[in-house]
Amino acid sequence: MLNLYPYQKDYIRQAKPNWIYDCDTGLGKTVMALAHYRIHFKDKPLCIVAPSSKIKEQGWQRTVEIMCPNIQKLKIVSYNSMPKIKDTLGDHFIIFDESHKIKDSCGVWGKSAFEICRKSAGHIFLSATPLPNNWADAINYLKIFGITKNKTQFLKRFAITSMQWGYQEIVGWRNTKALLGEWQSISKRLNKEDCIDLPRLTTRDVFFNVGINYRKVLKDRVCEDIVYDSAMSWRHGLRQACTTKAKLEYLKDFLDSTKQNVIVFYNYDSELKSIRGVINKEIFQCNGKVKNFPTFDFGDIKNTVTLANYKSGSEGVEFTYADIIIFFSPTESYTEYYQSLGRCHRLKQQNKVTAYKFITRNTIEEDIYHALDSKKDFNFDLWEANRGKEKNK
Repeated sequence: MLNLYPYQKDYIRQAKPNWIYDCDTGLGKTVMALAHYRIHFKDKPLCIVAPSSKIKEQGWQRTVEIMCPNIQKLKIVSYNSMPKIKDTLGDHFIIFDESHKIKDSCGVWGKSAFEICRKSAGHIFLSATPLPNNWADAINYLKIFGITKNKTQFLKRFAITSMQWGYQEIVGWRNTKALLGEWQSISKRLNKEDCIDLPRLTTRDVFFNVGINYRKVLKDRVCEDIVYDSAMSWRHGLRQACTTKAKLEYLKDFLDSTKQNVIVFYNYDSELKSIRGVINKEIFQCNGKVKNFPTFDFGDIKNTVTLANYKSGSEGVEFTYADIIIFFSPTESYTEYYQSLGRCHRLKQQNKVTAYKFITRNTIEEDIYHALDSKKDFNFDLWEANRGKEKNK
């Protein structure tokens, strides 16, 4: 059983049985949700609805084993499969992870969530950005909690609309004090800076399963018509083969789920190309070819992603506008790893920092992080020699 921080216990005490956990990333919403379940609904079957990328990463499964080891009935389903099984979830307690995905009251997922909650024993919603755009995103939540009947009623009560362009356009909001009160009756915001007992730097591991390309490079030293015929090319081939579809999907869902500033450290140009393909935000870069940084006050920067190559981004620059670090792949140098943490977690940083290490299981990445966590550089020659000894046993 995991011990909760005092700020987590205090927040859970304030939460009603049906609730929206509107909490920053890195505050342990998964643990808090399962503690909530144990307090209010432990005798009910549990269903967790989550993005497929999170299900593949198996973080929910691992945390359930720790927090609810004796649970008898558990379902973990993706948003894609939710509409197909919505009629089987009666009497379940439902946890909606990254619940901003059901904000559209007219969409398939939004309608399915509404129908599920009508029949469920109880429900909570987890998101760092439950209202990513404006008050219109609150409609489905308010429907689910029985505060508003439908979209038409909500807009009539709260929206200022215009027909200037021939269709109804929301141009503002009225009765905002009442609207905020309705929202605060089902939700409470928790920011990192509200958590006095949260460490200034928190590190979390995110695991992914090994892909077929890595196995090909490891065993045959050939993949997609590329021959890794030297120790150096093999080493880099193994490293780059750790970039899997699952890792990129998780990164995309993570970035979509937060408005905090994020820095992503990577090693290879091939990684950079793949990472850029999943980002729909303002991007800053720091590498051997491009260095562009915010030119305005750091306090005004929100919802950005900085892509930093270890060689260029681990020393001589400051990223104190970012409070989330993602190590998409590890460096082999402990100095670079330590200094990359220090680019955000330093004297001028006003916020608490969370660092996420993306680790592909049963690959060279695990061994690299083992060395880094031991405050050592990774030695590929030693790794290759030890691997040869294991094969000959």
